Amino acid sequence: ALSDASKMEIAKIYPLDAVFDSPEDVPTEILENKRYAGLDGYTISEVADAIEKDYGKIDIVVHALANGPEVAKPLLETSRKGYLAASSASAYSAVSLLQKFGPIMNEGGSMLSLTYIASEKVIPGYGGGMSSAKAQLESDTRTLAYEAGRKWGIRVNTISAGPLKSRA
Repeated sequence: ALSDASKMEIAKIYPLDAVFDSPEDVPTEILENKRYAGLDGYTISEVADAIEKDYGKIDIVVHALANGPEVAKPLLETSRKGYLAASSASAYSAVSLLQKFGPIMNEGGSMLSLTYIASEKVIPGYGGGMSSAKAQLESDTRTLAYEAGRKWGIRVNTISAGPLKSRA
């Protein structure tokens, strides 16, 4: 419950594919994919524009996504394509989110991302470049905190809440 004892209501859900920064990045095979049928405006820049139009300035952005198509493979068996896909979806997407959402955030706002202990220690079974992507996310967080703090007056942090069983 909120401070006034009311419950938070979700006003709108925006479709987002954080692998695509702008409409020009979306390949034809995705545009024609049935999973995307009837959807538009799902790139990071389009969602940022839609949120700004609907709400104006915002206070918080949460980057709670990760995807490594070869996560079950040991790093020694991971392909370049799988490794780079993990890095793109799990780390660079945070950079892109902040690039597009930073300008519509209120001073004093915050971006928060989720990381995992595998960025620091060997976790068998967490492969496919995901441990590297999480280390990259943590490193980028430090740089983004420095840059976004000076540019927009916002904070950038990451937390590792521990393992969580998910469908991913």
